[in-house]
Amino acid sequence: MKLENITLSHEHPRIDLSAGKNDSDCLLSMYDDALDELKDIHAKGVTRIVDCSNHGIGADWSKNELIEKETGIKIVRSTGFYKDPFLPEYVPTSTVEDLCNIMRKDISNGAQVIGEIGTSKGVWTENEHKVFEAAAIVQKETNAVVITHTSLGTLIKEQIDFFVSKNINMRKVIISHVALSNDLDAIRYALDKGANVAFDTIGKVKYLPEETRISFIKTLVNEGYTKQLLMSMDITRKSHLKKNGGVGYAYVLDVFIPLLLKNGVKEEDINQIITQNFNDILEA
Repeated sequence: MKLENITLSHEHPRIDLSAGKNDSDCLLSMYDDALDELKDIHAKGVTRIVDCSNHGIGADWSKNELIEKETGIKIVRSTGFYKDPFLPEYVPTSTVEDLCNIMRKDISNGAQVIGEIGTSKGVWTENEHKVFEAAAIVQKETNAVVITHTSLGTLIKEQIDFFVSKNINMRKVIISHVALSNDLDAIRYALDKGANVAFDTIGKVKYLPEETRISFIKTLVNEGYTKQLLMSMDITRKSHLKKNGGVGYAYVLDVFIPLLLKNGVKEEDINQIITQNFNDILEA
């Protein structure tokens, strides 16, 4: 299957979670560590990567520009704040309006996404609530895409209910890491409220067997949700890179998509998911 104009909807051109996790493996830079892999996936049809790093976890827009020049891959910029304990030290003492102003400035300078903004595993902290409140305000002002983080797929319904209560344009909302919930009903809940869901931990089989992701995607496609699905890898560690023994960025193209085809997902649906859906969300 030949694909063109592929978008990886949840990646991190630069991410630094090393302090919070006390692990140097969690400092990853595409520019410093993975240019060869990026050139490989560009040759295989990837033309756009969504940068889900933001304030506090190492986003670097200047390096994004270098990646674009070196590889030909467009990097979609994000703004916002991740989750506890990785939030910048000023977030607890900032007002919602303070956080709004930071995001407004970034969007005026080219960011198209608010994300990834997250909730902790089974818990939504006060600081995280503040970030979501600010994100909702700025989304309604700017119509930016919002990408959330669900820790191991928890709090999907709670995040959806929050956005619905704020009267957000749900077509602009992407809930990430949903497969890790291992709960198809929770995923359907998000879809039925009009949000998009991202199967963006592809290759991370220690958390969930690949067969489950494939089964979920096939089921949702058959139920008519194709235009609300996205796929990506969420590579965040040096050890995830192919040269370091990991699956690498091409895994979704070389391994996962062939598995989808083998299991009966149609080419036209895969093409819609990985080449068209993010563009439609941007334009919604």
